[in-house]
Amino acid sequence: MVKLNKQSLRKQLLIKRSELSPEFVLENSKKIAENLLNLDIYQSSNNIMLYIATQDEVQTQKIIESAQRDKKRIFIPLIIRRDNALLPSLVIDFKKELIPGILGIYQPRKEFYRIYPPTVLDLIIVPGVAFTIQGHRLGRGGGYYDRFLSQLEPKTLSIALSFEMQILNKIPIDIQDIPVDYIITEERVIRRD
Repeated sequence: MVKLNKQSLRKQLLIKRSELSPEFVLENSKKIAENLLNLDIYQSSNNIMLYIATQDEVQTQKIIESAQRDKKRIFIPLIIRRDNALLPSLVIDFKKELIPGILGIYQPRKEFYRIYPPTVLDLIIVPGVAFTIQGHRLGRGGGYYDRFLSQLEPKTLSIALSFEMQILNKIPIDIQDIPVDYIITEERVIRRD
């Protein structure tokens, strides 16, 4: 088998994910959200950073709605390209405050930036293209999350949301790649050893 580099593997997996039916995405996102919402580490977290999903990613709307009902503070990743940075921005009104940003990913409008240091976060929910059961993650290629995860306090846990089809035996990793603590799929909760 030919060894794949990150770029070609990412491209193949994104094509495969784009072929998922909307029904598959919604049905399995609901199962993944339920698995997350039942975890003690989610329930005991007050300050949660999570992404706004694109149409073929694990959907986060149910998680956002639950967190709002539970009076948790929700932070959305704000990508600052010129600084090559990802920053947590507190969001209060999702309908009013968000617009499509870099790569069509929703983030806060400039007038609603409420930037906090990563140290306030209890939990960060991370997207990705592929994962291994050891917690390794293949992202979209910008390195934003790896740089961000390297700044977190040891108390701050990271959880990746993934469809089972995104779990691979092995992915190419670099020294700067930061593994996540947990991966939640529609079938299981994987804790990194």
